[in-house]
Amino acid sequence: MTTGNDGPFETLADATTSARRSPVGRAHALQLACAEAGVSLGRFDRRVLDEVSGLETEVVWALAAIIRRAGGAHS
Repeated sequence: MTTGNDGPFETLADATTSARRSPVGRAHALQLACAEAGVSLGRFDRRVLDEVSGLETEVVWALAAIIRRAGGAHS
């Protein structure tokens, strides 16, 4: 299950539009992207993702999409 358009995003507007279509929040988007990419997370990893999820929505969404694409997950 992907959370929406996984980019690549060419503009801030692209990332904004994709993020608005998603039913998941920023922290969950990053954790879900890691799970879909096959990335195992430790406690500290989750803590870092929680910290990063405090960034602007579009930034978090772009990072989640990059993680997902790097792992080979496709929508």
